[in-house]
Amino acid sequence: MEDRKVINDAFYACRHRTEGPVAVMSTTQYVMAEYDDKTGDIRWQRVVNASQRESVYNWLRQHFPVKNQPAPAPRRKAAVA
Repeated sequence: MEDRKVINDAFYACRHRTEGPVAVMSTTQYVMAEYDDKTGDIRWQRVVNASQRESVYNWLRQHFPVKNQPAPAPRRKAAVA
């Protein structure tokens, strides 16, 4: 497990595997959520106040930015008849 990174006084983040999801843990060692930095998705396992969810999500996006953002598809020009 990687070192813990403190999010706030109630939560911290860590990885169990190097390329695995980031686990959001409570100070009482419960897994609260998992964040996938390949897609930017977060899956909550426990009920958390909405304001805390937002602050945790913002912290995760700042410290673990999305790695594989899809490139925008090139636009095709319409054929003129």
